Amino acid sequence: MKIHHLLPTALAIGVCTFASLSSGCYAETVPPPAYADGYEPQYYDGYVVYYDGYGRPFYHVNGAVYWVPPSSPFYVGLVGHWRYHRAEYGRWYGHYGYRYRGYHRYH
Repeated sequence: MKIHHLLPTALAIGVCTFASLSSGCYAETVPPPAYADGYEPQYYDGYVVYYDGYGRPFYHVNGAVYWVPPSSPFYVGLVGHWRYHRAEYGRWYGHYGYRYRGYHRYH
């Protein structure tokens, strides 16, 4: 494994270690969601998209649930993604998805 793959994790651990000494910070570093169980998660504004039982997309920010508005230009595509990958999404969520509720992909 090349060292540049380890730098983001090492940096996150170092920052949290320093911050925890001064402010009681706690952060769980979770690797970004990836293709697993035949499913690759979608993103909305950098956050992992989840779906309710009817296929309505939502995401988590700091523990709060935010629904993707139907007026969003991405809404139809996200709903179509769920319809096509419903079974794979269910398996992925059951095994991995819940871990990424706080994950935000920085662009």
